[in-house]
Amino acid sequence: MIKSVLIPTDGSAYSKVALEYGIYLAEKFRAKITGLHVVDDRDLEGPLLSDIAGSLGFTPYQNYLPKFRKILEDRGDLILEAFRNACEQKAIRPKVKRVSGTVPGMIAEEAKKVDLVIIAQRGEHERWSSGLLGSTTESVVRRSPRPVLVTPASFREFGNVLVAYDGSVESNQALKTTCETFAFSDTRLKAVIVTGDPKRCEALTQEIEAFVSPYEMDVDIECLRGEASKEILGYADAMQIDLIVMGAFGHSRLHDFILGGTTAYIIRNSTLPVLLNR
Repeated sequence: MIKSVLIPTDGSAYSKVALEYGIYLAEKFRAKITGLHVVDDRDLEGPLLSDIAGSLGFTPYQNYLPKFRKILEDRGDLILEAFRNACEQKAIRPKVKRVSGTVPGMIAEEAKKVDLVIIAQRGEHERWSSGLLGSTTESVVRRSPRPVLVTPASFREFGNVLVAYDGSVESNQALKTTCETFAFSDTRLKAVIVTGDPKRCEALTQEIEAFVSPYEMDVDIECLRGEASKEILGYADAMQIDLIVMGAFGHSRLHDFILGGTTAYIIRNSTLPVLLNR
């Protein structure tokens, strides 16, 4: 059961949708919300800022560093104030926190204190995103000790939930999270297995049925053939799924970078929220 939620925010349109999901889950599970804004130390230490200061005749550069930090901190406070106001309009009293450091690292550290992290698929710089692995969101998914809900550009309630299952420890945890979260709701559960081996399909189907049985939930299980990432997204679209739940990053970072890991592909391309479990 979700009792506490962490929502990192940078004030972008995508992060406002993440907050919509946070409010939805807070109302559904009576959970507490914490809004987090990270002042990224890299913005203050990068060569670009130094070059700009030098070209404008700011000497010495160090004298202006506290002023730049103050600007970023003030901006963060405004973002968190807007976050607080949005929650209070729904009769939710959130905690808000501003910290400094590297964004993924600070989010992962704060994640230790909650049950779930909700983070936008893209942030304030999404228009310049290269699409390559290594974004803030993907880094948070890799580092977070708690499940991470990656939210898309628009909000939708959770009616149909899809679990992607391959028998791994991560996907088993995803199935566990799904059952514990939605067992006492009217959510409709579906599971998909992508494999070309009929015997493996049968074995994994039995695993899912055995795990779900104590929760007294009905689950529709489908076996598909093909490339896992594209099959999962295609099935989700065809079945009007509202949430995809899956394990996160079963291989090394280098493996995902070279081969295009299933999780990384889905994070980048899904138009649905994706709940990821380590």
